[in-house]
Formats: sequence, structure tokens, C-alpha cells
Amino acid sequence: MSNLIDRKIGNEIEGEAIADIFDGYVFKITGGMDKDGFGMKNGVLSTERRKLLLKKGSSGIRFKKYEHRDGTKIRKSVRGCIISPDIKMVCLKIAKIGKNPIPGLSNTDEAIPRRLAPKTANNILKEFGLLEIYNKKKQNAEERKTLRYMITKFANKREVTTKNGKTYTKRPKIQRLITPLRLRRKKVLKKIKDANVKYTAEQKKSYEESYKKLNKNKKGGKAKAKKTKA
Repeated sequence: MSNLIDRKIGNEIEGEAIADIFDGYVFKITGGMDKDGFGMKNGVLSTERRKLLLKKGSSGIRFKKYEHRDGTKIRKSVRGCIISPDIKMVCLKIAKIGKNPIPGLSNTDEAIPRRLAPKTANNILKEFGLLEIYNKKKQNAEERKTLRYMITKFANKREVTTKNGKTYTKRPKIQRLITPLRLRRKKVLKKIKDANVKYTAEQKKSYEESYKKLNKNKKGGKAKAKKTKA
């Protein structure tokens, strides 16, 4: 641990500095925690704790959907990105594999297969090398109708057994799948929005014209009243 002191998040270290088993390995520091469980935050150039106002999407905090409004910021204590003696856990990532493979980590033969496959449309196409074919088919109006089935047939299927002993196949719902129906709906919604904007503009114009006429009539009535009094 003494070899890691004063190193920052993002720095690379040689594996020999940790142990002789990691000869030839290069590790990258990705984070860590101190003795009280406060996580390190990249960008905070300090070895001490700092209280920061964090917003949604920033690391070191988790916003809940129904508890926090949009734009809410929360003050939270975080540890700086520089490693000090108070840091008790450091997260490392393998940047370069050495000579001796680590069983269950760098050895590809013993790698555990993925249980869940990607479910976004682009990631499915990238995995099977179909992104170029998809982009070409998208330009043709007739072939555009079959694009949906082109992606759904490659979605990962797996068998699930219930407590009663029934088995059935399960497949995730594909995210960000753009279909002709989705494009048509977007066009209809855009037309409705444009029509509403046009309607409100016409209503505003008619209101301003009627308001001007009303003011003119009031002014004319006051002028007549003054003349009769005189």
C-alpha cells in the first residue's frame, strides 16, 4: 500500500509494486474507499474529505426517482482522488496483461459466460456485425419494414424454470428500437404540436386586436363625456 501513496485516480502502476505474482502486469487506479466508507471522487485534488454539492448523474451519489425533483442538489462528503494512508481499499483495473495468467481473471479459457446479452438495438447489431447492413437497409423504404424482425431474432433467449417445474423461454424487450410505427407517431405528434403553436398565435393576435378596439372605444367615450360637460 505504501507504493500507492500520493498516486491519483487514472494513474497506472506496475504489478511488481503490489506483488511478484503480477510481474509484467500494469494496473490502472479507478477509485477507492477510506476507513469510514467514503468513496474517492475524481477531480477533487486532495487527500482529505470534502463536502460537495452533487447533482443527478455525478459519481458518489444516487438519486431516487420519486424522492428527488429535477435539478435537486445534495451536499455529500467525498474523499479526494489522491491516495493517502487513510485509504483502506483501492480499486484497480488491468491495463496490460503480464506473462503469468491469473486464474479466473486474465485467463480467457476459464471466463464465466455472460448470463444476459445486450438489449439495446445498436449493441445487438454491433455484437453480430450487422450495423453496416442495417444502415444500408434503413435507406430503402420496403426493407425498412423488416428491420424490426432483423434485430429481435438476435435477442438473447434463455430458459427459465418456475417453482412449479414449468419451463419457458424468456427474452428481454429491446430498447431504442426505431420502427416505422415509431417514426409515424413522431410525425403525428410533431403535427399536433405545430397546430397548437399556430392556434395559440392566432388566439393571441385576435385578443390583442380586440383589446386595442376596446381601448379606442373607451377613449372615444371619455372624450364625448368631456365635451357634453363643457
